[in-house]
Amino acid sequence: MTDEKPLYEDEQLKIDYLGTSIDDHELIINNEYSYVIPRGILEELATTKRGNVARKIHAFNELILYAIDKEGIGVDGLHVALCQAYIEEKERIRRVSLEDIDDF
Repeated sequence: MTDEKPLYEDEQLKIDYLGTSIDDHELIINNEYSYVIPRGILEELATTKRGNVARKIHAFNELILYAIDKEGIGVDGLHVALCQAYIEEKERIRRVSLEDIDDF
């Protein structure tokens, strides 16, 4: 389930699978900071209400908040990226599932 294209990428943020893992993700900020997003956390953050995202990020890795602040990225901007990555991941899973059905 690894496409060449990252789950999400813009000028400042990149979110993709961590190596060959389909459970863990990697967040790269301005090609300078790299953080592992452990299994289940992408979904949790993407489905969290906007006002609670910073608290949840702080709970699993407060250094991410430091990095986005240093790089001029708001929590809302990161949240949008996480949501987009989660949507893309779900879409890829759906496509693979449909391909499996067609092969059946």
